[in-house]
Amino acid sequence: MLDFILNLDKRLFLLINSDWTAPWADLFFPFITDLHKKNPVKLIMLPLIIALFIWRRGWKKGCTIFIMAVLSVSLSDGVGNWAFKKTVQRPRPAETQGLQVNVRAPFGGYSFVSNHATNMFNFATFTSVIFPVMAIPMFSLAVLVGYSRVYNGVHFPTDVLAGAILGIILGILMARLCQKLMERFDETDNEAEAT
Repeated sequence: MLDFILNLDKRLFLLINSDWTAPWADLFFPFITDLHKKNPVKLIMLPLIIALFIWRRGWKKGCTIFIMAVLSVSLSDGVGNWAFKKTVQRPRPAETQGLQVNVRAPFGGYSFVSNHATNMFNFATFTSVIFPVMAIPMFSLAVLVGYSRVYNGVHFPTDVLAGAILGIILGILMARLCQKLMERFDETDNEAEAT
């Protein structure tokens, strides 16, 4: 069964990486894959996200949500790297014997799981649980980044799928914890108003 899944994984990888390509995609997917490393995103999107959280939930709750989101992504990144990559030690597609790969983005370390997918799906899930209206744009971006990892030749589809599942699970757990904190804030505020 495992051999069947791995063969299917390689065939799908080759379709995405070598057959389903286009000149525009050769520019777009390397750009989108590391969007979080680009200065305009760091300098504009980060303050915008903080401002959105504060605007929607107030100063105290907004800052707490932001801190919990950072902790959530940090947790998913650590679990993906330490519990999976360093344990499974799956080679990257370009390092897999007998596989012709078009590498369109830099890579390093092991392949399983995709931390890009883990972190993006984690943030999408966390944000969508707290702000359901954000589900479609956030998950659309997560899917694009996940697909880009295969298109760019740096991950197999199962790396991305497993990373997405891991990110969703951890995102739900951290969002639920964040919601419990918000409820505690409400209880404290109600007790203060009652006295």
